Amino acid sequence: MAAQLVELEENFFNCPICLDSFKDPKLLPCLHRYCRGCVKPEVDKSDDKVKCPLCKQECDKPTDGVDGFKTDFHTRNVVEYIQLKKSVAAEEVRKCIGCSNELQVAAFCFKCRGFICRKCHEIHENSGMTRDHKEHILALKDVKDKHLTLEKLGSLKEAPSCSEHPEKLAEICCVDCDNLPICVVCGQYENHKGHTIRGVRELAAEERKKIEHSMKALREQDGNVRGFPAKLAEARKSLEVNITETKARIRSQYNKEVGKLNEKERESVGLLAKHKAEIDRKEREVVADLNRQRERELKTVNDKYDKCVSEAKAKAADERGGKDTAASKTKDMLTKKRSYLENELSDSFSSVDHQGNTNMKTFGELSDQSTHRIQRYDNFVAVVTSVLASRDHWTDVSCLPDMNVSSKQLIEDAKKEFPEIAALSKVTTKAITPVFAPKANPSPIINRDDFKSDADYEKYVKEHLRIGMTLRCRKANQGVQEGDTGKVIEFDWWNNLNPICQWQRLGGTLVVSYSDVEIVDQGIRVGSKVRLQRSAVNPSRDQEGGNPRSVGRVTATDGKNCTVVFPTKKQWKGLLSDVEQVLLLRRSAFQDDSSYSAYVRDTIGVGMAVRCYKDDGMAKVGDIGTVTMIDDSDPGQLRIEVKWQRRGEAHWVKHSSLEILGLRLLSVGDIVRAKEYIPHNFARGDTGKITGIVDSRWCNVHFAGRGRSWTVLFSQIELSS
Repeated sequence: MAAQLVELEENFFNCPICLDSFKDPKLLPCLHRYCRGCVKPEVDKSDDKVKCPLCKQECDKPTDGVDGFKTDFHTRNVVEYIQLKKSVAAEEVRKCIGCSNELQVAAFCFKCRGFICRKCHEIHENSGMTRDHKEHILALKDVKDKHLTLEKLGSLKEAPSCSEHPEKLAEICCVDCDNLPICVVCGQYENHKGHTIRGVRELAAEERKKIEHSMKALREQDGNVRGFPAKLAEARKSLEVNITETKARIRSQYNKEVGKLNEKERESVGLLAKHKAEIDRKEREVVADLNRQRERELKTVNDKYDKCVSEAKAKAADERGGKDTAASKTKDMLTKKRSYLENELSDSFSSVDHQGNTNMKTFGELSDQSTHRIQRYDNFVAVVTSVLASRDHWTDVSCLPDMNVSSKQLIEDAKKEFPEIAALSKVTTKAITPVFAPKANPSPIINRDDFKSDADYEKYVKEHLRIGMTLRCRKANQGVQEGDTGKVIEFDWWNNLNPICQWQRLGGTLVVSYSDVEIVDQGIRVGSKVRLQRSAVNPSRDQEGGNPRSVGRVTATDGKNCTVVFPTKKQWKGLLSDVEQVLLLRRSAFQDDSSYSAYVRDTIGVGMAVRCYKDDGMAKVGDIGTVTMIDDSDPGQLRIEVKWQRRGEAHWVKHSSLEILGLRLLSVGDIVRAKEYIPHNFARGDTGKITGIVDSRWCNVHFAGRGRSWTVLFSQIELSS
């Protein structure tokens, strides 16, 4: 539909800065227009980027400043018409360009660029010299016509002058020079020779087609653009509700835990009173018995029974003191937990408030972006509608290419859905930690392979883990390498009760998450592989345990002392605190060879059975032997002397070439246990007896529970404890 000039005059052709009619309007890439004088200070003070005062969109600053932006000829022509209309409405007297008299004018000639009186108007239209001006004359009665359209006004304008020859009218456009209006001479013979030349009608039709396609795509996003503030408001409301509900839930959890503390405190006080009453009862009974007995005894033994009474009272007093001390410790513990619970409540509320404030701030930023986007959208639609309504070819080829470029970014912005507002409407925080840790429930170790998922196994570890158990790291975490083993020494009550372990390879303590470990042993017991700790080595001892590189097997323990059999000595006796557990792991349990090499360096000992898995000097892949000596002068690369079974000779090799098979080489008669499951043959844990050695890799084992023998790999079995 053709846009009427009346409706566009008031809300479209005023400068947003000075709020007056445009004077030499300059067009920014975002299609907002400003008077040259109004926008020039903004451009001059900018460095490399110029920000639009209205929509805040940035664009590159032209090298020649404000004059580098296009002049909006379409807007300038419409403003000129508006000013003309104001002159007519005021019935101003102007000088006629025909007779040069000061008269009330009747028309305006756009070709002559001046007013003419009624008499000269008739001559102007009929004279042979000015007959071609007729199509460019606007009668002042038409100026008063409220239905005058931009299309009709555009038809009155004359074609622009050639950019190179101002005295000539432009007839064609140079596409390579941004649709520059030029004459035929320029296009064929002068500066624009060889450029892409197009006729104005053809080029205008093509540009109109492009902009109409862009307008259609943009209008399809109208609902998305205008509906976004409502979505934002709904998400903001959801956030406020979520904050209230989260605080209420946390307060409920807090009250529940405080109730538990109060109940525990009442139980403690009641238990203390009960214990004291029982002590008092016992005291009365003892005193009464002693008094009755004293009465039956001779007077000579009164002193003896008086002493017994005193001792009984002293014992009761000691017991009361012990109970008072225990009750005081319980009260202190409950007070500390209550304080921790209150701090956790405060931290949770602070976390919720912080998330809420952050999300509210983000909502504000999104709201500002939405406002700017709607302004740019409305401005673009208004500008394009105005240009299309003029139906002026020269305006089309001058303005529409820039509008097409701007429409692409505008369409992309309009398509944005902002999915993050759903997440911004929520706040999360961890639940209040239970004040009492779950009780350990000792049970046989179940392997990780017996669980369907990591989550199920993590739950099992939480329920069964206790101090003294041995763990293996399943995933590198904060300095603990994958495959490293450690013993649980305590639990971190302030960190979700995660275990604190003494790590073998790390050489120190570190807390780890339940999800990163697996249980491999319940502590040192009969059958465990151990070696003497370096801190406990006493060179004067005439025992193999004095060598920290020797690894033996525990044959007896009473929880404090233990007996260990080393490869070349029958027995070693000492404290459990003097030994450390050694876990023999398979190479397949490590992520790469470098990790396994570090494990071998820390674990290998004299007497161990090893296999060469990388050629190293005289040793070849697959050779099996026994460690006879270790040179640890270079801690980074140990030199190991191995007596090889196949050749019967000893040779030195690097520790990084070896794989540990066990504490010693297996031989005929050894009782062994299967380390893995072989379908239709034997299961993990089945025990049997070695009946024959086939070669360096295979042996024959008779499994009594299966009633038959199989030929198996040494890597599939281990010495049974």
